[in-house]
Amino acid sequence: NQLVPYLTEQRYAGRLIYGGGDDVLAYTNLWEWDKWLWDIRQCFRGDKDPLKEKPDNKDNPEFKDYFKSEGDYWSWQGGNENVNLPKRPLFTMGSVATISFGIVIAHHSVPLAIALEEMWDAEKEGAKKHESPDGKQKDAVQVRVIYGNGNILKAACKFDTFSQWQALLAVPDIDPAMFEQAATVWEQHPVPLEQAIDAWCVAFCDRREKLKDDNKGKFRDVLTQFIKDLWLTTKEDDRDLEVMNWLKLAAFMLRKREINIGDAS
Repeated sequence: NQLVPYLTEQRYAGRLIYGGGDDVLAYTNLWEWDKWLWDIRQCFRGDKDPLKEKPDNKDNPEFKDYFKSEGDYWSWQGGNENVNLPKRPLFTMGSVATISFGIVIAHHSVPLAIALEEMWDAEKEGAKKHESPDGKQKDAVQVRVIYGNGNILKAACKFDTFSQWQALLAVPDIDPAMFEQAATVWEQHPVPLEQAIDAWCVAFCDRREKLKDDNKGKFRDVLTQFIKDLWLTTKEDDRDLEVMNWLKLAAFMLRKREINIGDAS
């Protein structure tokens, strides 16, 4: 009741509709939803605060607007007078907690009732019932994009794999079309076994002329790690579709997060 409102409405530009026990209902924006979601997950588990772990922050002695993780508690370290948080450890769900999340990104023409129905279904059917090859369920997220024409893109994975997908978005100077090309090539030539993922990613990146040489290695490494993580945590029947859909989602996010400001004069 203390942590979720702060993360949703002060750290990020969102609005908390409901937060009680282990349930959260909120809305946020296209630019921050994945970072907000990851922070919420870390908070629920009492894990490390991602804000503290940023390379440009953790070595700055003046930076204290983060939470210190000790046991199953988060303790506010900041001195910002605008943050209304008690100076005491705040209880989390603990390190063994799992969280299942449904996220909906809807076109403005989609009725709210439909968006909410898809969100609940994403949480119940997509995330809670997500099963890895070893039989483990939950600790997953399903994202659904509802386009203006009614089509829906669905992508689900475990949260540790989700962090690898975030790393894909963080690779600089990658054209969104690169992810769409990867999805198309994967659909036409999916790998038959895990050991072939490295070779597939090397071949794909080497044949993309638009990938700059100084960025090609970084993109290849992150793409390889993401596909490997997704492969190991997704049931065999769903693997190819999930790889394609997460790549399509990456392309969608990069395009929608870009704002072109016209001549202001």
